Amino acid sequence: MNDTIAVLHQSFLSRDPDIVAPLLLGKTLNRTIKGCLVSGIIVETEAYLPFGDEAAHNAKGKRERNIAEYLPAGYAYVHRSRHHHLIDIVTNEEEVPGSVLIRALQPLQGIDVMKINRALEDELKLCNGPAKLCQALSIDMSFNGTYLLNNKNDLFLGEDVIKNSFVIVQTTRIGISKNKDALLRFYIKDNPFISRK
Repeated sequence: MNDTIAVLHQSFLSRDPDIVAPLLLGKTLNRTIKGCLVSGIIVETEAYLPFGDEAAHNAKGKRERNIAEYLPAGYAYVHRSRHHHLIDIVTNEEEVPGSVLIRALQPLQGIDVMKINRALEDELKLCNGPAKLCQALSIDMSFNGTYLLNNKNDLFLGEDVIKNSFVIVQTTRIGISKNKDALLRFYIKDNPFISRK
């Protein structure tokens, strides 16, 4: 089933996160759960830079908790915030720790599974936040360091499903206390599934 979904190429992600973050909009995050494909369209992202970004997890260098950020482009960096899981897509080259946080998805397939995982019926609220989408897709720390460019894996990135053009809004990131003015958050304008305008 997943073999028909085209995955991204590593070269697409092997660039700085502020370049990759807007380009990930419209791509898909796909998760296989007990043989069922659960997926969403990426509609909101945040870039975390490899150098000079005090809000990035790599600001104090490589540590056990952020070692996945130093993998080559295309790997998952799953981490916790307030007991919730979040997922970043690793960018750049190996040992250059930039990443893109996936902030919101537009549910695409397996919506009934998402509703069960979230104990929620409102489709607009299933994946409109980084912790919410991880709960909806059952993404936990076991996926930290997973290669996302192989559609045989239980978690992978897919190519665009939105064929029409859309406008991208660039603004400041959410929920951080450092480097708050950096314009490193991107979302699809007027998309009802984003976390906030």
